[in-house]
Amino acid sequence: MTNSDYDPNLVNQFLKHDYHDRGMMKWQGFFLSDHTANINKTSREQEEVNRRHHGPAMEQDDIAEIINQAIVKSKHVQIELGEQTIDGIVQKPISGLIQGWIDQQIFIGDQSVMIEDIWAIKVI
Repeated sequence: MTNSDYDPNLVNQFLKHDYHDRGMMKWQGFFLSDHTANINKTSREQEEVNRRHHGPAMEQDDIAEIINQAIVKSKHVQIELGEQTIDGIVQKPISGLIQGWIDQQIFIGDQSVMIEDIWAIKVI
């Protein structure tokens, strides 16, 4: 097309009558995939939080026995703490190898746990 073939009236007629701009619809595909992935992730996290509940509470002697067993055999443990939020949500269990202990406190990775705060513990 050359400048001599250019007709502004033809362009205006095309834009007014023939061309239908889909606006944001053409971008929805990009938005939806990212947005849907984020919604699914948030939904899975919320379902996990809702499924958490305390199992039966363990006696302090049983807790001490499992801690000793895990230390001697270098086994990983999973610890449920007795704490809950105001809404009754149970904290995510702490799991890992017991790195050491001081008095009534054990260290799992970079976290420290008071033995008296342990609701239940199991070797994994």
